[in-house]
Amino acid sequence: MTATVNFRQTAQYIGLAIFGLMVRTAFGVFGILWGIIREIVNGVFRVAISVIVAIVFTIAFFGFILWLFTL
Repeated sequence: MTATVNFRQTAQYIGLAIFGLMVRTAFGVFGILWGIIREIVNGVFRVAISVIVAIVFTIAFFGFILWLFTL
């Protein structure tokens, strides 16, 4: 009886350890993927903001040149 209980308890601890390792690995992979996705989204926003700023700067520059012609 005691050997059976010890075997079950040992098997339970081993199963729990394997399950915990699988969960930690899954969260680690999810964390890596989340970091990659976050960097891609941040890069897209940076590019979009840079394009908007470049367009506004170009409009302002040519507007300034046209204003100088009116002096």
